Amino acid sequence: MNNKEKYIDDAKKRFSGKALELVLKQIELFYKMEVINKNSYVIGEDVRLSKGTFIHGIFGELENFDFIVENGFISTDFTETPRPNKICNSVGMWNIQEDILLKEYINLYSGFTITYSIGRGPGSKHVSKLVPYHKFDEVTEKINDTDEIWTYWGDQTKEVRFIPSLVSNKRQIAFILNMESKYAKELAYADVWNLSFDEETLTPFLDYRYVKEFLSQDRLNRDASTTDRESAIIFGLPSTLIEGVFVGRKLENDKTAIEYIKTKLPNCYICNLDGKVIIGNKN
Repeated sequence: MNNKEKYIDDAKKRFSGKALELVLKQIELFYKMEVINKNSYVIGEDVRLSKGTFIHGIFGELENFDFIVENGFISTDFTETPRPNKICNSVGMWNIQEDILLKEYINLYSGFTITYSIGRGPGSKHVSKLVPYHKFDEVTEKINDTDEIWTYWGDQTKEVRFIPSLVSNKRQIAFILNMESKYAKELAYADVWNLSFDEETLTPFLDYRYVKEFLSQDRLNRDASTTDRESAIIFGLPSTLIEGVFVGRKLENDKTAIEYIKTKLPNCYICNLDGKVIIGNKN
């Protein structure tokens, strides 16, 4: 039994109804593995992210790198012993919300998420937004001079936990996926956050303790805190969608690691936390 057959067999054992139909369709799409047109860069160029681009980070440095390159981004619920997650049977992706330079995107999520209350008491309103790297004082000084804002608090952005950032060396590598093709968009449709899916379809992709909260609140009232930048793609995405790799400071200075990445992904560019290409892919 090959991997595709194994995943289909697993799906038939664990899903039924609309959810099963969705998973089986996604597996079929996954294994079409269409080759996509990729953006090309030379060393020193700024990387541009188009709206809808996906980014996915991995733990450590090159741990799991080979598996993803060789097998794709597949939910660990299909490849390992399932472990508790609010959203399951899917792969988390950071979904770029607008055309932006990679360096601007990194600067933004390397800051923090601020939430403030407008007014006091039962009628107050909470607003959350991202504050760019090194802009904490500037933003909070403005807030403190505003009478209508009563209180505020800040949190680490979720991106800092999962992809390379300017404030942490915990994550050293992330993949940039080009999602502009019709094929890629068809795969991206199978997103747990997609409002087109009803409760019957989504329930198997949610922890039983999270179903009510997700369906009634989280996916309907997304903001910078919840966050409004995530996608959870059912089953997974093929590695053929990888366009580039961006690395943290530690890995950037590891010549052997950079050469290894390029060897495994010869048609992809490699860039750093400045959003600059350090290994190009343009002929």
